[in-house]
Amino acid sequence: MNPFSRFLTYFMAVARHGSIRKASEELRIAASAIDRHIILGEQSLQTPLFERLSTGMRLTTVGELLYAHANRWTRDFDHLSRQIDDLKGLNRGHVDILAPEALARAFLPKLATQLKEHYPGIVLNIHIHDNAELGQRLFNGEGELAFILDPEEARDLQLRAVRAFPLGVVSQINHPVTTQTTARFSACAEYPVIVPAEPLALATVFKKLETKSLINVCEVVTANNVQMITSLVKTGIGISILSYLDVMDDVKLGQVAFTPLVGTGIAPLKLGLVHDRTRPLSAMARRIADSVEAEWRMEE
Repeated sequence: MNPFSRFLTYFMAVARHGSIRKASEELRIAASAIDRHIILGEQSLQTPLFERLSTGMRLTTVGELLYAHANRWTRDFDHLSRQIDDLKGLNRGHVDILAPEALARAFLPKLATQLKEHYPGIVLNIHIHDNAELGQRLFNGEGELAFILDPEEARDLQLRAVRAFPLGVVSQINHPVTTQTTARFSACAEYPVIVPAEPLALATVFKKLETKSLINVCEVVTANNVQMITSLVKTGIGISILSYLDVMDDVKLGQVAFTPLVGTGIAPLKLGLVHDRTRPLSAMARRIADSVEAEWRMEE
């Protein structure tokens, strides 16, 4: 059921695309019909909603305000629909999950597979964004649950579960650093190092380790992508400093070694499962949160 008028449906499509033609292609409605409803809406509101440019349609200030509210109405209705399904006892539904790119390679695919095994009727909508944006996007209603790295305390942020991942030296399996059960940051002065670069959060951590230890790192490569760093480690060009979260699947497959760092004074990386405490979770979102919390508790 679509509770929104044709005008609002057409308005949102034009706002998304910045073009009546593209909105027409998406909705499979004649461009003239869309344009007519937009004009009628502007007449009813007694104000323009778009600037009509040679390059397309651009929202006016009033149009931007209407678009923001329309998006919220759409999300709220979607949430209401999920609650209605919950009351009907339907073991299905859509759950929007927000997460940083660091989880996209192995963590999220594994989680999605496990959840689909337990709840075949669920559809997971996974949205990847910059870690720093996730809290605000959650409050904006773009997701029900969010996985956030090192989540900061916020009044309306409910931390449902948390898991810590130590930092360590990542190397080839037969590298000399693996002869010990732990390693010190001084290893970065003894062997060639692949240095994490911004925007990776580990870039800041690495700089702190350098500053605290007063060690001159034997830098050979810098990289701003965890998968690239791991691939370079596999070639033997150098070692690196990553969290266990970054490489746990490669470690389990025997493709790289992970030696925990000691004596750094740097806290381990924390991954939190959070939600907006002001919005009630749907039944499926609660089940997902329960499953993640139970699994993380078992792995402690």
